[in-house]
Order: sequence, then structure tokens, then C-alpha cells
Amino acid sequence: MGLVPRHDNAAVRELLLEHGAMLRQLGGLQRRMGEVQRAERARNNELEAQNLRLRAELVVLRTGVLWGLGAGVVVRRARTLAGEDQHAFDPALRAAQAVICQTGCVGHAHPWLEADGQCRRSGQACERPVDETHALSASDSAPR
Repeated sequence: MGLVPRHDNAAVRELLLEHGAMLRQLGGLQRRMGEVQRAERARNNELEAQNLRLRAELVVLRTGVLWGLGAGVVVRRARTLAGEDQHAFDPALRAAQAVICQTGCVGHAHPWLEADGQCRRSGQACERPVDETHALSASDSAPR
């Protein structure tokens, strides 16, 4: 029974320490790869969403061209709808925009209003219909 080689305790301890160090490195690498995979997954989701928006813009553009609306008007509208201003929902900003619109455009015979109802200043559809704005300016100038 003396055929089984005897191991030195120091060599076994050294191997155990090296094994522990390798396991710690493996754990760190797995953690980093998990983070990389999560980041890539998030980037992939963003790119898929952007691809969907661009495909929708292409459909709108092609439809506009086929209907004879003109590519420039369709693209401008699609881009303003896709990239709406984050501050557009702020009530104070909306009130300021309304004042600028009222004094700069409505009060001066609509210099910013295009024939299709698009505002040249903001690039968006005019929020005030032409009839309403004429009614507002007519009521403002009426004697009281």
C-alpha cells in the first residue's frame, strides 16, 4: 500500500490558494461580462426604437409624396413630431409661447403662418386656427 504518492501539505495549500485566486478572477470577469451584456442589450433596444421611428418617418414621407403633399412639408412635420421639445409640457413655457404667437403672429396678420397651417417660427402646426385668431384680433380692436 505504499504505492500511493504522498502530497506535501505546503504544495496542497499553495494549489488551494491559487485555485481561490483563479475563482475570484473568474467571478470578476463574469460580473463585468454581465454588465457589458446589459449595456449592449440597452443599446440594442435604443437602436431598434430608432429604427422603428425612422421606418415610420419613411412611411409618412412616401405616403406624402404619393399623395402629392411634397417631401419637404412631410419631412418637416414628421421630424417636429418625432423630436418634440421636452419643455413643451411646461405650463409657463406654453404660456410664453402663446404670448409670442399672439403678439408676433396673430397681431401682425400672420407673418409666420404658412399656407398649410405650419408655423415658420416653431416648425409645428399652428395651435390657433386662422378663424379663431382673426376673431381674437377683431374682438380686441372692437370699441368697448
